[in-house]
Amino acid sequence: MEKKGMDAFLEYVPAFRKKHILLLTLLFQFSLFVVLMLGFWWIASKSLFYAGIYHLVISILMILPFSYITINAEEIRKTYREKFGKLAYQKLYYRYIIYENPLGNASRYCRILLKTDYFLPAFVTLPSSFLTSSLLPYYVAIPTGLLLFVIGWMLWNPSREFNIDHHMYVYTVFPEDGRIIQSEMYDIIRHPKYLGECFLALGVGVFANNMVAIIFSLFHIIPTLLLVIIEDKELERRFGESFIDYKKRVPALIPRYGNWKKFVKLLITSRFGKK
Repeated sequence: MEKKGMDAFLEYVPAFRKKHILLLTLLFQFSLFVVLMLGFWWIASKSLFYAGIYHLVISILMILPFSYITINAEEIRKTYREKFGKLAYQKLYYRYIIYENPLGNASRYCRILLKTDYFLPAFVTLPSSFLTSSLLPYYVAIPTGLLLFVIGWMLWNPSREFNIDHHMYVYTVFPEDGRIIQSEMYDIIRHPKYLGECFLALGVGVFANNMVAIIFSLFHIIPTLLLVIIEDKELERRFGESFIDYKKRVPALIPRYGNWKKFVKLLITSRFGKK
């Protein structure tokens, strides 16, 4: 039986089978996430300009591990596999990838701290200006932000499976063990996960309900779009003409005009069945 999801991930990170190592890893990631969020809160309380710079730095750091691994995939694959064998990915994970989750989550959610005050006290007292004034009535901002957020999560994992093995780039190190996630969404766009990230970022910005939070959303979206370019180049090297043909046929993020109806239908009905 083909291993996938967490079973496949544990095959390459066997240290996670030891509960104390798993707990220490999760504690480290959660602690780093909290520190990053507190850093954003403190800086935003002093200066929105420097908070924007801080957010941009976090977002760039978020993509650095995957960018480095993807760009140098062939060299990393050879070096780590020769040196560490089946533990190659585990060594790579603890050297680089362990930082991605806290950095990604901080970049994705920190703008909620900039929310306009409606039901709950504001986390950060924003200076009064057109950039920090509420854009929408709260009864519009909240459901709209949540809707964008839900669409983002649906796109982030279109196969409707727990694909941590794919999300953590396991098969960049062990491509011969890779499995193809097949769903109807991948016939419409090549990178639903990255489109989902854009929706998540925009959803948090709309929920925060001010222009500065929406502008800050771009600091998460732009690095995400860079990953599309970087990943496409690595997939071309790995799969050659088959991926190039797929790339010509299927757009990266925006469905072709004739596929919009099918795209919306898939989101509404959640029919992400196997081809």
